[in-house]
Amino acid sequence: MNRERAATALPLLAAATALGTLGGALWLQRKGFAPCPLCILQRMAYLGVLVFALSANSLVRSRLASQAMLGLGVLSGLVGLGFAARHIWLVLHPGQLCGLDPLAAVINRWQVTQWAPWMFRADGLCADTPSVFGLALPFWSAAGFVLTSVLLLVAMRCRASSSTR
Repeated sequence: MNRERAATALPLLAAATALGTLGGALWLQRKGFAPCPLCILQRMAYLGVLVFALSANSLVRSRLASQAMLGLGVLSGLVGLGFAARHIWLVLHPGQLCGLDPLAAVINRWQVTQWAPWMFRADGLCADTPSVFGLALPFWSAAGFVLTSVLLLVAMRCRASSSTR
């Protein structure tokens, strides 16, 4: 695959990964697993990856602006990875509290939660996460953030090297 095609395809793959992850989270929520505050923050980070990756490809024609969108997508992925790492720590140390704490009350008062409570309302406990293929969901979320961040970083590099030619 040449660099220009990779520079277009990789952000789309990152966006598809983010969209699939958000869809999976909503499906698990529909199955009865209420999202915790850290789950909601990870959803917001995946939404950032999705929006910035798509913006880099379709909304922005300037190379500099496109690189900025990819950089913001990477930043969203790294912030999400931080939330996932904290969530993993709470799963591995079940004596610690997260659950319906002041963070949940703050998140549940945000305007975006009022607009889409089915997506952003925090009602669950952080240590009470489902397992998928033997791993707790925050581990999979962390892997998704690493994957999307790497895809966007490689796309940035491909775009930078194709612009110098």
